[in-house]
Amino acid sequence: TRTLVKDKWIDLRADDCVRADGLEIKPYYVLAYPDWVQVIAIDADENLVVIRQYRHGMARVTLEIPSGCIDATDADPLAAAARELREETGYAAERLTHVGVITNNPANQTNRIHIVLAEGARRVAEQSLDESEEIAVELMPLAQARATALAGGFDHSAQIASLLIALEKRKKA
Repeated sequence: TRTLVKDKWIDLRADDCVRADGLEIKPYYVLAYPDWVQVIAIDADENLVVIRQYRHGMARVTLEIPSGCIDATDADPLAAAARELREETGYAAERLTHVGVITNNPANQTNRIHIVLAEGARRVAEQSLDESEEIAVELMPLAQARATALAGGFDHSAQIASLLIALEKRKKA
C-alpha cells in the first residue's frame, strides 16, 4: 500500500494485490473516506427537507438531501445526522432513527453511509454553513419526493437509495 494523496479532502492509496490464483493487480486504487450520514428529514406536514447546492464535479446545482461526513467529534451516526441537518438547513428533528447502512462504491471506497430518518423536523435556527457551501433549503411533499427519486430527479444515487429505504421502513413502522 502506498499513499498517493492525503489531505482534508481526499485519501487516495494504491494497493498491490495478489489473488489466491496468483494474478497480480497493481496498482489498485482505493479512496479512504470517513463514514457518511444521509438525513431523510420530514416535517409535521409530511414534507421532505431538501437542499440545492452547486457541485463542482457536475458543474451545476444539484437536488439532494442533507448529508455529510461523520466527524471524529460525533458520538455516533445520529449525532452526526442532527449536526448536519442543523448546519445545512437550520432544522432539528423530534425523532432520529437509524434505518440502515449502504455503501456508495465498495469496489474502491472504504466508507459506509448511515441512513437516518429525522421525523418532526422544524426550522430552529439559521444555517451554519462552511465557507465553501452555499445551500438553498426547500420543502417537497413526500409523494413528490418519492416520485422525483424514482424518476432520477435527485442527483446522488446513494441519496436516492437512502430516501427510498427510509420511506419504505417508515411505512412498515
